[in-house]
Amino acid sequence: MNRLILTAALILSMAAGAAAGGTVKTKTPAQAVAALLSFTPPKGWSVVEYANAGGADPVVRFEDLSDAVQIRVFGAPGSDYPTPKDFLAGPAATEQGAAAADAGTATVAGKKLQLHRRRFPIEAADPHRPSPGSSIMGTETFCVLPLKGGRYAVLAYRRASPIPDLHRKGEKAWESFLKTVKPR
Repeated sequence: MNRLILTAALILSMAAGAAAGGTVKTKTPAQAVAALLSFTPPKGWSVVEYANAGGADPVVRFEDLSDAVQIRVFGAPGSDYPTPKDFLAGPAATEQGAAAADAGTATVAGKKLQLHRRRFPIEAADPHRPSPGSSIMGTETFCVLPLKGGRYAVLAYRRASPIPDLHRKGEKAWESFLKTVKPR
């Protein structure tokens, strides 16, 4: 309800600014992320951008079939996850309520970051079957990169397929991507 009121107020203020002859500039999620981080996306991958929490949490994802390299930025006022601790305890970082597994470390922007690995449901089991079985799961490996002003980025590699990539194409793209990430 509060987000609905805030969204309506934002639209009304934008309309009032336009009526007064002013222009209202809003950043796209990709622009918001690019203002905080520099990086080189995987070549040839498609781009998806959106924002959660009424625009407070911008997301940019690069996709190639079942693989995705994703940047999510949190910690702004109104963020769903104000702190890294909140994120790591929430559903976006856990595996069906359990903490993500330790997956080693990665060096990003000169900092050694903890890698986490979790599985996420791709397709739910059919609840109408007598023995529904288990859900088909994908995997996500991610790390948390602190940024200025209490913000932070979650850098992730997602594979939305239960079939392993024997050539590690997606993982290699993510590893190359991590080498290019630098906070602004």
